[in-house]
Amino acid sequence: MRNRFVVMLLTSAVALSASFAQAATRSNGPIEMAKVEDPASEMKCLEAFVNSEFDFAHSLCLSLAQQGMPDAQLVTGLMYALGEGTEQNSNLAKLWLKEAVRNGSLEAKEALVDLKLAD
Repeated sequence: MRNRFVVMLLTSAVALSASFAQAATRSNGPIEMAKVEDPASEMKCLEAFVNSEFDFAHSLCLSLAQQGMPDAQLVTGLMYALGEGTEQNSNLAKLWLKEAVRNGSLEAKEALVDLKLAD
């Protein structure tokens, strides 16, 4: 069930990432970061996660998440929530998923609820 949920979320994220690649990342909020537009790297992040290349996905996605890319923030949050590519950490999962929501990710909002991390 968990794997099906993650694949469903990521399939949606990959489909939406092309259309949202040019969307602005808000800079006001709990995490201040520079806006970076690098859709090719974000796509590699998503593909690595979907292909279960978790160690590579974690290092790439975390870097992109820190640069303000919402799909990378979603994937980073999922990896922390599930303990894939990194140690499981619900606090970091919640932080990254909330940041992705703040930057417009509907999938991250669903993940917070489904993973029981929503406030």
